[in-house]
Amino acid sequence: MRMVLSLALLFVSADVFAAPLTLGEVLQSVKEKYPLLEGVHRDLEAAQGELRASQGAFDIQWKTRLVSSFVGYYQNERIDSVVEQPTPFWGTNLFAGYRLGEGKFAIYDGKLETNPGGEIRAGLSVPLLRDGPIDRRRANIQRAQLGLNIANTQVSQQRLDAVRSATHRFWDWVAAGKRVEIYRILLKIAEDRDSGLAERVRHGDLPEFERRDNERAILQRRSQLISAERSLQQATLELGMFFRDPEGNPIFPGEDRLGLELPSIDRSQEPPEGVEKALQTRPDLLRFGPLKTQNNVELLLAGNQTGPKLDVQLQAVRSLREGDPSRNGTQVEAGVLIEIPLQANVAGGREDSALATTMRLELQEKFLRDRVAMEVRDARSALNAAAMRAEVTHRELELAKKMEQGERERFRHGDSNQLFVNLREQATADAAIRELEALTDYQKSIASLKAALGESYPDL
Repeated sequence: MRMVLSLALLFVSADVFAAPLTLGEVLQSVKEKYPLLEGVHRDLEAAQGELRASQGAFDIQWKTRLVSSFVGYYQNERIDSVVEQPTPFWGTNLFAGYRLGEGKFAIYDGKLETNPGGEIRAGLSVPLLRDGPIDRRRANIQRAQLGLNIANTQVSQQRLDAVRSATHRFWDWVAAGKRVEIYRILLKIAEDRDSGLAERVRHGDLPEFERRDNERAILQRRSQLISAERSLQQATLELGMFFRDPEGNPIFPGEDRLGLELPSIDRSQEPPEGVEKALQTRPDLLRFGPLKTQNNVELLLAGNQTGPKLDVQLQAVRSLREGDPSRNGTQVEAGVLIEIPLQANVAGGREDSALATTMRLELQEKFLRDRVAMEVRDARSALNAAAMRAEVTHRELELAKKMEQGERERFRHGDSNQLFVNLREQATADAAIRELEALTDYQKSIASLKAALGESYPDL
């Protein structure tokens, strides 16, 4: 059974190094190949694409229309070509074009006719009220720019989550390896002792019962080792979700990469508690700024669209060749376009929706601020508890070792029995496991506190 469990750990990448695996290696792999982090970077690229698409609303447009009336009394040919340039300057639209109309035209279509050679024109249209301060095109650009900021905060948040999770899985893996090591040593002690006990039983120096209890301890410790090896396998598989090769495939590090010791408690290296700092740096909170600004843009646009439309238009037209005196020279036209909406359900409905969204965002932000403060305090509490547990379990382990050694001495002098020796050894192993768990929780709590504060590793 142990051979099967050991072989199960041989699905290790061939390029695994013999040196102990470090947290830095894992986090570097997360930075380069973690799928969820790469995926959120694609969201950032999508936001950049949305910004470019919204900017396309101000692309220059060239429109040309060709018409030929070749059947009937009024036979003519017409061409009308115009270049339009929307601008972000108060919604002003610029245009310039060329028009040619030749042939016979009805009296009521006289405006379609031009002098020989055609005419050129240029002008502009300026909205004074609706679409002046803001219009859909400019609103979309603002929203897309803010969307880019939101995507950046999502990248930062995913990075925080990935670093925290990878750090937790790394220390779980290290601790699982140490747990296997503890149980292997514990088993080896009982196995090495068994031959000596058998010899003493044969010489009548020790009752058979004492050896039987040692055999029971061997079976118990083998069972503990099997469970520990299974936990190591599971920890290896989970670590492989974050530790990947250059092609992005999971690497399942083998036991030859174990060996890193869990750092001792160092309270001076702990990040200072700072709820206020977390409220200013947490990406999931920072995203509410651009989200609310996005909504305010929509609210401003909806309010603008409920008003009347008042556009001023100016156009200059000049014939390229002499012809009809009424068309010779340069003509300048000025006009005003007025639209008064008798109903504004579309804009009004969007305004109501934006107001409701504002209230929803405010409530969500308030709840998240409370949650962030709670997470910081909880992470600090867990860190303090883990540090105190590590101190207590270390003292417990030292005492357990002394008691174990003393029990062996008593057994050697005939003042104890194998049952009490086994219990002392098991108590030492249990104390070592508890200290290991406390040290692991301490390292994981540091990662959780950094994530709660919005801190990441500098190279990520």
